[in-house]
Amino acid sequence: MFTYTNFFRILSIFVIAGALLSLTGTNAQALSGSITDYKFGYGPIASINNDWILAGHWMGYHNPSNLTDSGFHSTFDMVMKNGSAPHMHQISNATISDVKMDGNNTVIQGLVTITMKDGPVVDVPTTWTISNNNTLAIKLDPSMINNHFGESPIYGLVLTPEKEMNIMNKMMEDSKFMDQWIPLMMQNMMSTLNMNGENMSAMPQIMDPSASNSSMGMNMSNNMVIQ
Repeated sequence: MFTYTNFFRILSIFVIAGALLSLTGTNAQALSGSITDYKFGYGPIASINNDWILAGHWMGYHNPSNLTDSGFHSTFDMVMKNGSAPHMHQISNATISDVKMDGNNTVIQGLVTITMKDGPVVDVPTTWTISNNNTLAIKLDPSMINNHFGESPIYGLVLTPEKEMNIMNKMMEDSKFMDQWIPLMMQNMMSTLNMNGENMSAMPQIMDPSASNSSMGMNMSNNMVIQ
């Protein structure tokens, strides 16, 4: 019997794998070494700085044998706790000058560009601290950005595909809730994307929890487009 939770679990696996593969494919030609030479990470921004909430995503990498081969990007929303003054920031164009270990922490220093209200601010001294491979703290030089984020670092979490699948599996345990929420989410997503009739032709069986895996697979294969 096909269920929404099984479909969402399978979909999540492909989304995570596809995202990582797309990142690898996009940057493969720019790498100065093999994939195994690099340290990389990604995860959400999840921070409260004074009266502000910060939430978004980050990703980064560096080659320990060649620090000029490094990169970091983060895009996150910033909004006051009462929901007012929402805006967005981007951190990019990172250059890494030093990486060292401090106990269980990895401390990385370098420069970044960050978007601000009056335009991008370049060459902002930045320290990234990864603690126990679980948390990330981004400390930007406050004097360069008018103390916009206060004195506290911007915090995030360090994820792995294994951590993400563990979270997803825990969510799937609440099957009663998920079987109600997933079709609502999918209907909203399709409405937002304004999918046309051809792309929608496979969706009725996907949305029907009584559909068998075999019939769903046949329908989807008939509507698959290779680009």
